[in-house]
Amino acid sequence: MKNIILLLFLSFQTLSLVFANGGVVDENHFKKTGNIRLLQQADISLLKEDLRIKIINDTTFIEVTYFLQNNGNTQSVHYGFPVDMYKSAWRANNYVSLLDFDIWVNDIPAKYSYWRVNDAYESSQYNEEDNQKYVSKIDRQWYALKLDFEKETTQTLTIKYTIQNYHSDDYYGFGFIPTSSERKFVYDLFPSSSWSDGIVNDFFVQIDLSDLKKHECKYKIEGLENVKSQNKDGIYTFKSQNFDLKKRSYLAVIYDNEKRAIADCLQKKYQPFPILSISSSAKNTEYLIDNDPNTVWKAKEGDWIEIKLPKKMISYKIFRTDKIDSTSRRIDYPIGITFLNGNYSSKESFETESRVKKVIVKVNDTMIKNNQGEEYNNLSLDKAYFFNKKSVFECLVSPFKDNLMMYIFQSSDVTNIRPHKDYVHTIFIQIQKSTSESKEINISDLYLFGYQDWYGKNRSF
Repeated sequence: MKNIILLLFLSFQTLSLVFANGGVVDENHFKKTGNIRLLQQADISLLKEDLRIKIINDTTFIEVTYFLQNNGNTQSVHYGFPVDMYKSAWRANNYVSLLDFDIWVNDIPAKYSYWRVNDAYESSQYNEEDNQKYVSKIDRQWYALKLDFEKETTQTLTIKYTIQNYHSDDYYGFGFIPTSSERKFVYDLFPSSSWSDGIVNDFFVQIDLSDLKKHECKYKIEGLENVKSQNKDGIYTFKSQNFDLKKRSYLAVIYDNEKRAIADCLQKKYQPFPILSISSSAKNTEYLIDNDPNTVWKAKEGDWIEIKLPKKMISYKIFRTDKIDSTSRRIDYPIGITFLNGNYSSKESFETESRVKKVIVKVNDTMIKNNQGEEYNNLSLDKAYFFNKKSVFECLVSPFKDNLMMYIFQSSDVTNIRPHKDYVHTIFIQIQKSTSESKEINISDLYLFGYQDWYGKNRSF
């Protein structure tokens, strides 16, 4: 009796969260997933492989079916699915395994055994945050199953699982909007080349990127030539007879998901910050803060908006090592400002009417500039698009990614402001340039954001 171990290798690093002082805010380094692999010779052929991949946001759903033929006598085949995870202290452990995992044999759900091997081996990795190399111990989790073959019979093996795609979203310094990395999903085809002569008689792949297309993500598929899409729906297919796994060893989907990464941050980390009053040099100023994309503030180059901030107080609890806890209060500040840039009352209006290209932003009469002394004024027009069925948060743009609270601190002596005294901070925005020669602009809504109420409420000493 011959034993066969079928392996699907996964290597990954886990998620880290660092908010206030910069660094990684959302990271996942699943390196790759891939085909089954024979570790020793066996008289079993891979007749057909049906691989279906569907990417939604930052998650990939995989369903792969193998049609296996036993060319010899009755035998039992043992195969396993390992999940490898880094044990480093400098990584958090939010992504420690597959999101789900299921097996079917001949369309019947199969039970599998699970075990964990601590410190299975060591691996080196490089952390760009602190320019250091680390050696980490690796724990391996095993999902395993025995497959019994009768003489000269065929069986179907179906595996379904879900993983998070490679990405790393960062804040630089005191940030408001994260810098989003490209997303990457890699599927390794080469391991199945160990079956028989490494050639699959019938090979089919479907890659469903309709969700990425719906959200206007830029993407590319690598590793497979002649991948075809029908009706421009974002669903790609590949078919081949006698496909040689030794020569074409992988497929990859690499894509930009910045709009949703920013929208996710705005919704989960922040909340709308109140406005005490707002005025402008054009009519219908109230349209800027009515949270209605169908009402539009129309202005021209040179027009301005002035926002006055309220004195918003929040309470937080102080936990002390001497077990004498106390509650204190402090003034809360906005973290960032965003625009729904353009006329969003209809898709036609959005596409034909002008938007803001550049602005001047002042906080308490102090111009906002970056570390090089350059003004922040670009509204990222390449990211402006009509939302259709998408979230409004995906369409918001900002003139700067830095933390607005930092500029409030720099522009005033906040250390002398006492909670019981009145104070007013102002944000001044002037339209510097339009996208049109007419010099007219349209803004559907303006939003200030602050931290969620839970953020920064508790402190330990």
